[in-house]
Amino acid sequence: MRTEDLKLFLTVTDHRSLHQAAAASGVSQSALSKVLARLEEESGMILFERTARGVALTPSGTTLAAHARKVTLALEDMERELNDQRLARAGKVRLATLPYLIPSLLSPLLARFFASRPLAAFSIETHLSPRLLGALQSGEVDLVCGATPVDVPPGISWTSLGPVTLHIVTRADHPRRDKLRRLADLSHERWALPASSLYLRQTFDARFQSLGLPPPLVAVESTTSPTAFAELLRHSDLLGLLPPRFLKQADGHGLATLDGPGMTWQHELAVCWRSTGYLSPLAKDFRDAMVEWCGETGV
Repeated sequence: MRTEDLKLFLTVTDHRSLHQAAAASGVSQSALSKVLARLEEESGMILFERTARGVALTPSGTTLAAHARKVTLALEDMERELNDQRLARAGKVRLATLPYLIPSLLSPLLARFFASRPLAAFSIETHLSPRLLGALQSGEVDLVCGATPVDVPPGISWTSLGPVTLHIVTRADHPRRDKLRRLADLSHERWALPASSLYLRQTFDARFQSLGLPPPLVAVESTTSPTAFAELLRHSDLLGLLPPRFLKQADGHGLATLDGPGMTWQHELAVCWRSTGYLSPLAKDFRDAMVEWCGETGV
């Protein structure tokens, strides 16, 4: 079977529509139909069934798709490794991470990394926790930085980056700051928080629930980094969540932590990669630099 045929087959599999797959791959629908017919002839099996909504994989098609993904990923890994060797250049690291880790972890780490690797290049995507490992498994990225996985998929390796600490913060001159000593005191306060779909928000809500408290009163929520709310917190009575490193930076000016039981907590972070895939020397160096940085300074 031809490699290009398998790639086009996977495009149809992903879109479940010949029309959409043809548009995405830049070939005509008739050419795409010929590719599918050729694959069915070579396999001796029917791979797709036509439905009112497009096409659906048969059991044989599902089997071929699983193997086709492994083949195309292996070829992409081979091409990238050979390209690194042929060009003898620093290369590019593709990284996916939780949004709030960019300003607090990755930005200062990259600044130090570039000092010794000035030709390095990075492509950084932000995703929610459920999407991170999927991007890694599909070969879209080389490294993932996020919450330590509970159930590690086959072919994925990881190493701990340590715990990230988060503080409940307000503006320094918040009128009720001295009276906010326990989580129970926060029941009537309004918040700027990560969206409910994010792991960080879910662990936060669980803290209130475990104490029998009502959920936080959310005024603003977003899938962006919590640090994006710093200006809002400085000029309102809203409460928010921020890592301690951010509060020491210029953008943390005018903000203060709430002190008391339950006002801080931690969750574990990890860096993950495909153990069965190709990881460039640059990506390995950055992975190791990430582990070293977190060991020295914390997450």
